[in-house]
Amino acid sequence: MKQVGLTIFGLVVFVTGLAVLYTSFRGAIYWMAVYSLFGCTLALGLPGGIGILPAQLFLLFFVVRAFNLAGGKQIANAFAIDKPGFWLLCTSLWGVFGAIVLPRLLRGSTLVFPVDRTMSGAVMLQRLGPVSGNLSQATYCLGDVVLYGCMYALLKYRGAYRALATGIFLLAFLDVLAGVIDVGTHAVGLDVMSVIKTAQYADLSGEVMGGLIRISGTFSEASAFASFTLPLFAFCLNLWLVGYRRKVAGALAFGTGMLLLLSTSGTAYAGLGTYLLVQLFSRPGRIARSAVARKQRLWILCACAGVLAALYAVLFLPGVVKVLGDFVNLAVLGKAASDSGVERMSWNAQGVKNFFDTYGIGVGLGSIRSSSFLVVVLANLGVVGVVCYGLFVGKSLLAPLPAQYPPTERAVSYAARHGMIATLIAASLAAGVFELGSCFYLFAAAAGALPLSASRRVPERQGWLAQQVHE
Repeated sequence: MKQVGLTIFGLVVFVTGLAVLYTSFRGAIYWMAVYSLFGCTLALGLPGGIGILPAQLFLLFFVVRAFNLAGGKQIANAFAIDKPGFWLLCTSLWGVFGAIVLPRLLRGSTLVFPVDRTMSGAVMLQRLGPVSGNLSQATYCLGDVVLYGCMYALLKYRGAYRALATGIFLLAFLDVLAGVIDVGTHAVGLDVMSVIKTAQYADLSGEVMGGLIRISGTFSEASAFASFTLPLFAFCLNLWLVGYRRKVAGALAFGTGMLLLLSTSGTAYAGLGTYLLVQLFSRPGRIARSAVARKQRLWILCACAGVLAALYAVLFLPGVVKVLGDFVNLAVLGKAASDSGVERMSWNAQGVKNFFDTYGIGVGLGSIRSSSFLVVVLANLGVVGVVCYGLFVGKSLLAPLPAQYPPTERAVSYAARHGMIATLIAASLAAGVFELGSCFYLFAAAAGALPLSASRRVPERQGWLAQQVHE
């Protein structure tokens, strides 16, 4: 029976939400980041099998706190026509319109793999028409827009960028801790993390691949864990590169990176490889001069360690080489030939067909599922959605970071952009729906708000920057 009402986890969210209304706005940022970790935890059950997750429930308190502090005008300012948020708002309005109108207007015009909670078992092709996914995805889309606007408004206040970095650090630490607990408890035959996996998702945790336990942490499967962890790794790695709170950022980058390597997820390996290619061409020296030398040392160290490990394995542990080769073939190269890979590729192929069947209009937000965010946007939102969301992402990532702003803000904004890139990489490999999670829109707000701030800020204490000069 599906649970209806406030759960114990929802009660915790409710209490912390009330607390942040009467404390510093920084607490709201911390909790908003932390609650995004619990993507499989039911906070509030509603009739009809609708489940509200902790981050979604806490968003109500986050909005109230931001409105009380900044006011509606500051929040609305995030969506001014010259700012990235304007194009996010356009995407949302088109998405909500499409979710309501297009499945009805184009009913039966094409076959889709629907996002429908009423369906059980395997996802089957059916005629296009209204489904529960239209309502849920439209609601999530509106929530993401509100979250973006509120975070954008809070970033106008002194110390907000530092608070966001601290919140993501805390989130990364808890994510690493959850991954370690997941592996450790499954190794001894326990499933401790199942206590918090109370939402209505198929739980695939505890699976074994190539003799290794697949790490799922607080999520339902290893792929979801990898998709969530990769942006945290990118954020922490880039803060370490530019020298911002190096010990904390470096330790968390190492921890999240190791879990990605040990996760046995093809999404983790493909996503990590693609992101490191992006990182190779990045320019952190624009934020801190010492980042250039640190980046060079990092690549040299990684290359040397990789070569030495490969030579040692080939010369002294030939059996290990065979095992690793079989594992890579199973986890990455053979993924596409698996039943799951074939099914997901058919979703993508059908999504592209839906785009052409509707002459580029799209089938409406939430009408179909896919296995790539690129196909999701294309098939659900059509040409209009691709253009609007592309402009939102492009303006967020490509706007300059002026040197007159305080170094903390520039560093966090730069790292947030890499968090966005890593999220989009992981989503392009495995995401089935349009919802990218609250972390992505926290990153997006930090990435796009700084260069368009109205006035120069009073610089914060620049102790960490001074350390860069003397290195």
